[in-house]
Amino acid sequence: MKKFSLAMLLSAFVLCGPALAQQKSCSKPDAAAAEKAIERASGWGQLQKAWNDYKQCDAGPVDEQFTEALLRLIVDWKDIPAFAAAYEKDEQYREFIQRHLKSPAARDDLDAIYSRAKASCPAKQEKFCAEMAELARSAPAPSKPAAAPAPAAAK
Repeated sequence: MKKFSLAMLLSAFVLCGPALAQQKSCSKPDAAAAEKAIERASGWGQLQKAWNDYKQCDAGPVDEQFTEALLRLIVDWKDIPAFAAAYEKDEQYREFIQRHLKSPAARDDLDAIYSRAKASCPAKQEKFCAEMAELARSAPAPSKPAAAPAPAAAK
């Protein structure tokens, strides 16, 4: 039994080892470089490059910057064919976009994204625009604060 367990553990390491080795951690210099790259992203190609280079840093402040940059670009609604091509080609990038569009920070821009996807869809991008509109509509609504308890009646 011990030999079988050891063999299973060794097999799992051999199969998963290369994938684990490819995962990078986000160092402080990486996070700083990511913030600068995201800040400079003025188009879809630059945003995708920043994400490809620094996706390991997509948490905390860098996560917030990625969301802000994505929203800035998508609300501007420029060069949508380039955005759609990258979105449709790369599953991990698509998941990144979807996650950021569903973040609480995106809520204020969802109506603008929906209206642009519905009213200003470039030719041959109907499927992509429909998906963006659906993402904008299906994002969770802001949670309402719990109602304060009614004051106790005076006796």
